[in-house]
Amino acid sequence: MRTVAINMLKRIKVSCYVTTCLLCVAMTHGVSATENTVSPVLAEQRLQFAELEKQLGRATPKKANSLQPAVSALSDYPLYPYLVRQQIDATMDMAHRDQIESFLLTYHNQPFTYGLRGRWLRYLAKHGEKKAFLANYRDGMGATITCQYLQYQLEDASQPNYWLGKVEALWLSGYSQPDECDPVFKQWKDAGMMTDAHVLGRIEKAALSGNPKLVPYLKMKLPPSQQYLADLWYEVRRNPELVLAHGKFPLKHPESEMKIVTYGLEKLAWKEAERAIKAHRYWQPKKLFSTSQVLAINRAIALSLAIDDKPQSEVWLQRADVTGAKADVKHWHVAYLLRHKKWQAVLALIEQAPGAVKTQESYRYWQARSLEALGQTDEALSLYETLANERHYYGFMASAKVNRQPALQHQPAPRDDANITMIAQRPAARRAKEFLALGRLIDARREWRFLVNSLDSSQVKDAALLASDWGWFDQAIITFTQSGFMDDVEKRFPLAYTEQFSAVGQAYDVHPAFAMAIARRESSFMVDAVSPAGARGLMQLMPGTARYISEGRVATDDLFDATHNVKFGVQYLRYLMDKMGDNPVLVSASYNAGWQRVMKWLPADKNVETDIWIETIPYKETRNYVKAVMAYRYIYEQQLGSSSELFLQLAASAIPPVTGLAVPQRAQRGVYAPK
Repeated sequence: MRTVAINMLKRIKVSCYVTTCLLCVAMTHGVSATENTVSPVLAEQRLQFAELEKQLGRATPKKANSLQPAVSALSDYPLYPYLVRQQIDATMDMAHRDQIESFLLTYHNQPFTYGLRGRWLRYLAKHGEKKAFLANYRDGMGATITCQYLQYQLEDASQPNYWLGKVEALWLSGYSQPDECDPVFKQWKDAGMMTDAHVLGRIEKAALSGNPKLVPYLKMKLPPSQQYLADLWYEVRRNPELVLAHGKFPLKHPESEMKIVTYGLEKLAWKEAERAIKAHRYWQPKKLFSTSQVLAINRAIALSLAIDDKPQSEVWLQRADVTGAKADVKHWHVAYLLRHKKWQAVLALIEQAPGAVKTQESYRYWQARSLEALGQTDEALSLYETLANERHYYGFMASAKVNRQPALQHQPAPRDDANITMIAQRPAARRAKEFLALGRLIDARREWRFLVNSLDSSQVKDAALLASDWGWFDQAIITFTQSGFMDDVEKRFPLAYTEQFSAVGQAYDVHPAFAMAIARRESSFMVDAVSPAGARGLMQLMPGTARYISEGRVATDDLFDATHNVKFGVQYLRYLMDKMGDNPVLVSASYNAGWQRVMKWLPADKNVETDIWIETIPYKETRNYVKAVMAYRYIYEQQLGSSSELFLQLAASAIPPVTGLAVPQRAQRGVYAPK
């Protein structure tokens, strides 16, 4: 009796947990609790799934087999295949080969099979099951498994050179390869297929990929006469100024040496452009550089000078801005001329650009701006009027120039309810929705990506509408982008977490549209987003920033809670607004790049028109970020029913020098507390 009572209590506890979880997910995704009401059968299946998943996760093979009836009882539950996969993992052996291979064949490349084939192949290799391994191998299984596959093939190959020919791609890696690859690498080398060029190619990859510790090891595979090349790669990577030490480059192998010199010159240019120019004066007359190397060197020097606004910038930009140059060279050529208001030169440069370049929205806007500055008003207005019909930063700026509100060009996505219902009934969609309900967002997105990739291109828009119907903001946004249907502004810029943004925004005197624009750009409203740098949640806050701004302890997991994340994010915006005199452009740039860095980008001694300053932000990421956030803010102001003069203000404003930055009065009382 006591055991029955304990089991009932455990069941009640799990039931309460799942119910609470579903309510949290409903709140997190902006879906009402009523919409998330589930049938008693589905609620019971969720309980059973959660319990079985836990048991299978730690089950012995015997225990996993004993759970078969319970697993089979859930065969009509959307997440049933995940339990089968766990059973397979727990009972993996040759006795279950048919079951494993049937599962992999039936559900080929579906999310719940990810990693399973690799685990099965590793099991087979470990137990010497060569025939089964070869039957189950597929391309793209990673270096360890691929090397094992090649080793098996080479054991019986009548024409080993065919298989040895596949080793080169594995060996030419900038990183260390697993020990399992050593036997095939040895055979490849013994067959005379490893050349000095291969070794030098791998040394180059190791130096460029950031794994220089591999270079000394590879050096010993070169003949003594070429080992100095490995030393040069290693030393120039550490100190690019060595390209000025001409004696270190004897030109015994000029093609290889010029690769190293090019790398060093590029790296030195970004650090000290003048020193790079000095080195360039020595090397260029020797005419040893290839065309691509000349383009790369000229680009690095020109952009480094232009970003720092050095006197030699224009000469080098003209030298770098030639056919074959990267797109950022043209951008900085125009940006440098804008900074110095050489309007006629801007016009000429854009006019000379290839058709596909000069029709880009940015160049059309600057063409109009140049015409306006030169007094050619009618031509400028004509360009502005055309551009003002487009929904992007430059279109919105053009609207301000003709004194009208930006055109959102909203067009609701046409609905095909029958198709949406059909997509919703697909197994991957049902699994995605179930994981979404359980709060397992990574698994849900994995299933959703599989679903979208399996659809015809004409159906992707309907999948986006389905995600929107579910209140799944981030996947609706991403899927609309994949569909190419970009005109449903309301669904692409959903009013997500409006209550939180409005309440906290009012407390800290931050317009909710501004905060929502930041969140839309940072995470597309993905509550569990994590950046490579460790920023978390809707507004992509670093844990240290949240602790600093809140002046207290902040659990890292709190940043994955929408309410907490919005609060800290809006507080941080208020902090930046006080630092940057409430200037939305500087605040946006600071949110992306850090306010101290933005301070260094401010004009030295005079105002710079806002659109020109934005165009000359040194970081491409921050430059595009600011443009996007300004456009998104306007869209959200419209979505929230607010009147907006944002772009009228931007078009008429200027960025002040640091000495002219006005600090709001409220900053004197502290930035952490609400108003």
